[in-house]
Amino acid sequence: MLKALLTHPRLKMISSPLGLGKNLIQYRFLQPLIQRPLLPRAICLYVTYRCNMRCRMCGIWKQQGKSLSNELTLPELDRILSDRLFTKLETININGGEPNLREDLIEIVDLLISKLRRIKRITLNSNGVPPHRTIENAARISDRCRRQGILFSISVSLHDIGPRYDTISGIKGTYEKVIQALKGMQKIRQHNPFYLSVNCVISNLNLHHLEEMIEWDQKNQIPVNFTLGEIRDRFHNIEMAEGIEINEKDRPYLVEFLRKLANKRKVYFQHALRYVELADMMEFSKRRKLACHYAMGGVILGSEGLLYYCKSSRSIGNCRERSAYDCYFDPNNLEYRQSLIEGKCGACPPNTFNQMEVGRDLFRLFRFLLKGNG
Repeated sequence: MLKALLTHPRLKMISSPLGLGKNLIQYRFLQPLIQRPLLPRAICLYVTYRCNMRCRMCGIWKQQGKSLSNELTLPELDRILSDRLFTKLETININGGEPNLREDLIEIVDLLISKLRRIKRITLNSNGVPPHRTIENAARISDRCRRQGILFSISVSLHDIGPRYDTISGIKGTYEKVIQALKGMQKIRQHNPFYLSVNCVISNLNLHHLEEMIEWDQKNQIPVNFTLGEIRDRFHNIEMAEGIEINEKDRPYLVEFLRKLANKRKVYFQHALRYVELADMMEFSKRRKLACHYAMGGVILGSEGLLYYCKSSRSIGNCRERSAYDCYFDPNNLEYRQSLIEGKCGACPPNTFNQMEVGRDLFRLFRFLLKGNG
């Protein structure tokens, strides 16, 4: 049974058994003995805050003009990533806005691969529009990663089916364009294998259509990852809270849906445990127990050069003006980081369960998959 778990396709996309064991030892046993945080092994790199959607749960596009004029250039990104804070990075999540709006996205990927010698995996978050550029970039990036032995994955936003998704995205014809992009990338995978999935953000806008997303998953053979909508200052969506936050009367429905997902352990694998955690947090107001890669060894670099400890963090400095290492390990910032871990972390919904997090909670994951007890 253990061998079957270690060779499960979803887990193999995360890490090798050796890598999981390394993470287990490092983050379960060694890190608690160290006073200072470790150098980050994962980074979320926002290459742009520009977006061609007008989604009803995200207002990041509102800083469109400012974003374009203030984006890190390729030489600036090269200089910033030369900082010693980034010497142990293994995982890079390229995010936005819509990353494919960067004309130099391929050059950015080339820079990351050549500069960060420890890199093992690159993930790209996209809305899939425009489809032709999404498909072309997926082909070029997947080819580069394949030749370098780097795991590559793409997650495409899709929060509902048909015209309802057009309503959520705020742009007519979005759904058909996203489907075109997904079909194009499925063809690419025949030559350059990579992991392709869909990210569905749960909100009041789509709550009662989630079952259709499961049916869509089964029909199209593209895994759907469900995450909870979040309100963040940096996402400029505070005034959108009514459409994002689940109404009190609908919470039991969502809890039941999450528990249904959790019961499909062989389908959702490590995410089934994450769905149990989300259900418990919503139904019983439990504090989060699953690991967070930001607390373990992650960081966020914004497209304008600002550094963050995590998605809930305020900016801890501008890498255009100060060393990223000095920002990260500034005593005042470390004190702030500890206050985040002791305060907000327990209420922050787990929307990922990646290789670092799986390694930290490997025993719990195996116990859950074998016995069904989260």
